[in-house]
Amino acid sequence: MDKKKGHEALKIETGGEIILPYDEVYDQARQTGFSKRLRKLHPVLFILTLLTHRSAHTRPTIRDLWHAYMKMAFPDGTIPKDFLTYQSFYERFTEELPLFLQNLLISAMTRMEQKTCLKLEGKYAKFNAIYLIDSTIIRIHEKLAKMFPAVRTRIPGKSAGKKLFLIYNAVVHGPSSISLIPERTSDIRILKIGSWVKGSLMIMDLGLYKHWNFAKIAENGGYFIVRLKSLAKPLVKKIIIPDSNVDYSQYIGRPVSEVLPYLPRGPVAMQVSVSFLRRKYRKKTGKEDSIDFFCVAEYNPIAERWHTYLTNLSLEEFSVREICALYAFRWTIELLFKEMKSDNELGQLKSVNDNLTESLILVSILRTMVSRSVSMLASKYRSEEEENQLHPLLWSRIYKEHTADIARILKKEHASGTWFNEEWEELLRYLAGFSIPIKRVPSRMIQPVSY
Repeated sequence: MDKKKGHEALKIETGGEIILPYDEVYDQARQTGFSKRLRKLHPVLFILTLLTHRSAHTRPTIRDLWHAYMKMAFPDGTIPKDFLTYQSFYERFTEELPLFLQNLLISAMTRMEQKTCLKLEGKYAKFNAIYLIDSTIIRIHEKLAKMFPAVRTRIPGKSAGKKLFLIYNAVVHGPSSISLIPERTSDIRILKIGSWVKGSLMIMDLGLYKHWNFAKIAENGGYFIVRLKSLAKPLVKKIIIPDSNVDYSQYIGRPVSEVLPYLPRGPVAMQVSVSFLRRKYRKKTGKEDSIDFFCVAEYNPIAERWHTYLTNLSLEEFSVREICALYAFRWTIELLFKEMKSDNELGQLKSVNDNLTESLILVSILRTMVSRSVSMLASKYRSEEEENQLHPLLWSRIYKEHTADIARILKKEHASGTWFNEEWEELLRYLAGFSIPIKRVPSRMIQPVSY
């Protein structure tokens, strides 16, 4: 099989590359050792098959992928006898494949960040990026329980799991960093704070709550918002809101949890002090230290409880409700996880082969990124009003239903060695036409990202 450039992987000549140029896929396959020479399995066609095939079964199988690859390589149906057996196809899921896919993911994430046309406006323009950080559990085959024992399970020793730790860039609308780790590994151990956080806002869940990390974010010139942990005891130094003639001196020096019940049930803002133990560094003994942050809270009358957050954002620039609404923006990453699991088969195919399991998890992430990239291309054919009406999960389902159309065009391009730009444009216009009005309750959420 020759290195034939009938198509440029997932690329549209008139629309700009979607995500994976041909040469990059081919070169990465050679560099990682996944493809040492072109014989029966072409790395570009293999990746295209993984990204565009949708199983008709409740649970996807490798045999489905094998059939899909044969159809991609020989779209006219003239498949040579014993060209690529199922066993030979299965044996390509080796330890080189996850490394190959990881490199493609890194390149794809870098390309998305470099080519984004989005920017932050107004008071949010001070941020280089808005990062949403969280993780999700992926259940894998129970026979891998000894290697990857599950934590959240009703049957100890009989369940296995991996954790997908993700840093999502809200400006790019895509992942910025991805780590696939054992379920028992703490999120705090994965997040490494450094100079990269300078000028960025980080919105985190309780799994990343650690005062030492918050101090490092502030010291590196970054910003953060996190829910206040119930067991945390920041000490009140000053009550800023509500601003009244009431004397709050009796609450100074007490933990936030003890003070809130005595305050009016409205927006609350306090300057607080948090203590932490600095780590040992170059044989120097760790020492206890403290730093001042702000604690903001809003009372939820329905749930009858306070929603409390810790942040280092200036209360002169951001109101309490704006900070609370910014934290609500974190739900975007939960929707991304749902999109991966519901529409891109994340964790659906279970195998005792760990290399195969990890590879298919990475493929699910790549599929999601391709979907987001196609959405950006289709957005050129939608009005701004229609674009705002298209929910990400709705687009994900639309894309899933029409993945076969993308695969059909790719097969034709491979078979003929020519471009089908008119068919790509027709497909993008067709997908853009699925923008439908959605009646929603007005949201309090701040929308900082705009064109």
